[in-house]
Amino acid sequence: QEMAGLVADVELERCDGSKVSGSSLKDCPLIALYFSAHWCPPCQAFTPILKDLYDGVNDGGALKKMEVIFISSDESQEAMHSYMKEAHADWLTVPFGHPLRNEMKRKYGICAGKEQSEVGVTTRVNGIPSLLICKPDGTQVSLEGVEEAQDGPPAYKKWLAAVSA
Repeated sequence: QEMAGLVADVELERCDGSKVSGSSLKDCPLIALYFSAHWCPPCQAFTPILKDLYDGVNDGGALKKMEVIFISSDESQEAMHSYMKEAHADWLTVPFGHPLRNEMKRKYGICAGKEQSEVGVTTRVNGIPSLLICKPDGTQVSLEGVEEAQDGPPAYKKWLAAVSA
């Protein structure tokens, strides 16, 4: 199923609580799914790197050149929201109680080890933090986003070239 289709009917949220229709992502050239949690120290270390990249690439523009969708492995909505307010850029998240949150974990095989059986991920491809780079249609471009994002803006150029290929 296409990424645009997966999130089309979902009201995604920004840090400030504003709602964004998932269908609006169809015009964004690059989607990054960020699997992460507040309680995870490697996630806490990576989030500021991703925030800098996201803010740098989008440069405050209304039309996003790259959109991040946060797929939380936090244990409560409160923990997720405090993590977002404390450390995240103004990217999107799947609402805590929405079934799509676990559906994405199952679809891509990415989750925290301690939630694997509860979420129903049969084959775990990756743990958290994971940054999965996708085309707007959901085609995976890179599963190495966490490592690649360390390069800053050149990572975005590399992903965009892969998306356009």
